[in-house]
Amino acid sequence: MTDKDRLVVFVVDDQKYALPLDVVERVVRAVEVTPLPEAPPIIAGVFSLQGRVVPVVDLRRRFRLPERAVDPDDHFVVARSSDLLVALPADEALGLVKDLGDDRVAAADVARDLTYVESVVPQGAEMVFVLDIDTVLTEDERSDLDESLSGEEAEGADV
Repeated sequence: MTDKDRLVVFVVDDQKYALPLDVVERVVRAVEVTPLPEAPPIIAGVFSLQGRVVPVVDLRRRFRLPERAVDPDDHFVVARSSDLLVALPADEALGLVKDLGDDRVAAADVARDLTYVESVVPQGAEMVFVLDIDTVLTEDERSDLDESLSGEEAEGADV
């Protein structure tokens, strides 16, 4: 079994999501984020993780869920896309589970509109949506974020 076959499962607004272990760097307690000027609306802000500036992608905004303030019991799932380290806020981190193999269904086979979802894993009456970390941000959002981050670095901002 590879790290791609294991999933880190977390909850946002009572819905279970997951990322393959091979893209997850770590899960940390949520911290206060610093707003990032000129960042796309999907970016809640940034925080410092061992000296690295990490943008926080607001999944509640992405999936049009009710917004709420970060709670001290929340977590950030820190994951690496092909070119960027990001944090996804989670109401709860459930941990590592073995991929259910044959039960995993491609997102396109479930619905055409599952834009940011790679696959779906049924678990009893529930579904776990396995996110595609490389599509959580659109190309335009990525470009705008790069500009915002480079502007912050040029100013020497301390986050």
